[in-house]
Amino acid sequence: MPDRSSPDTATATTATDATDATADAPLPLALDHVEFYVTDLAADVTRLTAEYGFDLLVPPTERGESAERCVSALLGQAAIRLLLTQPLAAGHPATDYLARHQDGVAALALRVPDATAAYRALTGRGADGLRPPQAADGCVTAVVGAFGDVVHTLIERGPGVPADRIPGLPEAVPAGGDGTVGLRSVDHFAVCVPSGELRDTVRHYCEVFGFRMVFEERIEVGALGMDSMVVQSPDHSVTLTLIEPLTPDAGGQIASFLADHGGAGVQHVAFSSEDAVRSVSTMAARGVPFLRTPGAYFDALPARLTPLRHSFDELRDLNLLVDQDHDGQLFQIFTRSQHPRGTFFFEVIERIRARNFGSNNIRALYEAVELQRSASEVAG
Repeated sequence: MPDRSSPDTATATTATDATDATADAPLPLALDHVEFYVTDLAADVTRLTAEYGFDLLVPPTERGESAERCVSALLGQAAIRLLLTQPLAAGHPATDYLARHQDGVAALALRVPDATAAYRALTGRGADGLRPPQAADGCVTAVVGAFGDVVHTLIERGPGVPADRIPGLPEAVPAGGDGTVGLRSVDHFAVCVPSGELRDTVRHYCEVFGFRMVFEERIEVGALGMDSMVVQSPDHSVTLTLIEPLTPDAGGQIASFLADHGGAGVQHVAFSSEDAVRSVSTMAARGVPFLRTPGAYFDALPARLTPLRHSFDELRDLNLLVDQDHDGQLFQIFTRSQHPRGTFFFEVIERIRARNFGSNNIRALYEAVELQRSASEVAG
């Protein structure tokens, strides 16, 4: 989380058996694709292909009935699939979503072997059933609620149906990119929820979807702060970092997101990379803007840890953060938000066995900012 404010304390725990409230029979599900609702599909396709290195698997195509017409495109890179949808009719759910939030993540699609059985099981466990199963193009899809205005689309593809087939769209072409950028998969989704809703949301994912809570931390930022709990699907393909402000009237970046976004939603999507230096340098050269890190952060880094990979100079030149836990290290960086409300951005993360989410970087960044501020006062 790129909170450049001042943490006084940061505590984290890894939970191996953090909750007993798991579903008796976790459903076999896996992340299939992420759907964004957008106001300018053409512009976003251009940006994600030119700057982020995504392949255009399905070009912009109109689909849906007259009252719910839309235009969608499917992009891919390694195991990542992004479905972009722009509404063309007032009856499409994207119309209301965009009016409330502007562009953002609207659906986390889950691949299941039997969408009808999954829908029945999830709604029986307490999920909001938003659209019952329907068949089209060799697929069966259904929709259940997730958090805020975000939903989970359940998708089942029949025998012989291509893996990237989206109902209403033509078959996807094979990815033709050269892998230069090197993004591999979705590492996690950072989700902001209003104060007081964190534990209920965690309980919902554990009891209804069969997720497990695997990580927990509290970060106090002066008089402000945030609580975070991480839940993960049984196959580890869906990881949600759920975050709430410490108090209902707290300021800070999480409260700002909730106010500007208009409620709970996805703050950022983290893409994994096998080589963060290569990915970030390539993306930066293509025009992706990244957040800058105070130089004092890198001045203090040698006393904090020794990178298992990449040099100190490479990290400083690219503004790459590095953190470690008992299992290993991670390298991470956040893009500068290009959202009209500043409420969404991407992250690039490389893990060398590490399982945490960079909480120590927040403290280190604060100390770096304080060092720079003190040096400026002395110089002045």
